[in-house]
Amino acid sequence: MGKVEQWQAKLSFDGCRRKGGTPGTPTGEAQMEEGSSDALVRSMFLDLKSSLAGIDAKLDHLTEQMDCIRARVDEHDARFEQLESCTSQLEDEGRGERERLLQMERVLEVIRNKNEDLEARSRRNNVKMLGLPETTAMGRMEEPLCSFLSHLSKF
Repeated sequence: MGKVEQWQAKLSFDGCRRKGGTPGTPTGEAQMEEGSSDALVRSMFLDLKSSLAGIDAKLDHLTEQMDCIRARVDEHDARFEQLESCTSQLEDEGRGERERLLQMERVLEVIRNKNEDLEARSRRNNVKMLGLPETTAMGRMEEPLCSFLSHLSKF
């Protein structure tokens, strides 16, 4: 039973006396006795006062908790903003690096094409000679090459 129900029970049975009847009976007009009603009002006042003090203490505690929560939320907001800023900066740098990489790949492709062209051109300057032995018994190719070239120059 709550405080309100307790007070209602005290008022209806203990605090009220009926004229010509017994306490708590419905006959007669209700008339409060001074002594019991003052004590009841004081008791109710003290109960309310202690309840309000308890509520006030709980509200103070809740206010402190809310302040702590608010401070933590503010910290998290600051961190979140910092993370968003860093993420944005990294994305911007990533885009720049991606463009730089694409440009380097294009340059590499151009260099590969030039290298292939130079290799192909250098192969054209080579003369393939058929009929000449690759090695001789002495190991030197100068003499057979010279005799072959002199033979060719006669034509």
